[in-house]
Amino acid sequence: MITKRLLPLLLIVALLLVACIPTVTTSTPPIPAGQGTLTVAFLDVGQGDSTLIRSPNGTIMLIDGGRSTALADQVIIPQLKAWGADHVDVLLLTHPDADHITGLVGVLESYPVKLVALTGQVHSTKIYERLLTDVRDKKIEALKVRVGTPIPFDPAVKLEVLNPDDAAVQTEDTNNASIVIKLTYGQISFLLPGDAEMKANQAMLDRGADVHSTVLKLGHHGSRTSTTVDWLKQVSPQIGIISAGADNSYGHPHPEVIAALKQLGIQYIRTDEHGTITITTEGATTHVTNQH
Repeated sequence: MITKRLLPLLLIVALLLVACIPTVTTSTPPIPAGQGTLTVAFLDVGQGDSTLIRSPNGTIMLIDGGRSTALADQVIIPQLKAWGADHVDVLLLTHPDADHITGLVGVLESYPVKLVALTGQVHSTKIYERLLTDVRDKKIEALKVRVGTPIPFDPAVKLEVLNPDDAAVQTEDTNNASIVIKLTYGQISFLLPGDAEMKANQAMLDRGADVHSTVLKLGHHGSRTSTTVDWLKQVSPQIGIISAGADNSYGHPHPEVIAALKQLGIQYIRTDEHGTITITTEGATTHVTNQH
């Protein structure tokens, strides 16, 4: 049964997805690895998630935005301005949970955005409905994302969508329907899994996805439901990033996850302890800094 509250949301999703664009091409020539810098900032947004990316040619992608609209003015937009970015080229919501999308609403309502990438999964919350309404009313182009969907970005950086498939999006499981992105620039790669849990991890492996990456942002804030020793062996990261809030009620990151990282000798950094974590690379090495 479709409730009165859910019907407007379904209509908004339908309108957005009808307007979805297939592929956007760019005329900007690629910058070979070694001749530009890829910057990935894991923003300190408390118990939530937000990753800001600047490519070698200056393309800006924002993935998720934390659990408060105030984070747009407090954290995200100041970082954009510090980078000299007057707009966001791609705003991507991995999944519609509030701790990932609420800050994106603040960005959408106060900063220019060219393209929104999303799964279109039905999720009947007021903040998700507000986000979809903003996208519709501002006539921002929307891109429905599934495995293999091309997302417009810097041609010097390989961007792969490893999750979700249609079957995952049609369920009510928002975590395992997360958009999972892998970025590769030269010899350096980043795996950004949103809140994907072991079910999604296994689905990616079953599809033959190459999840091996230099940097892994641990899924679901370092939850035991997303990260195990076996998964870490598959990804084999040199660096693990954990985005979580200090003394959060969920116990993230879980002790088992920290133990797994230590067992495999993987260096890890936490936003709750180190603040915003920024990794820069010219395609051969990585440089890590933090700002509390």
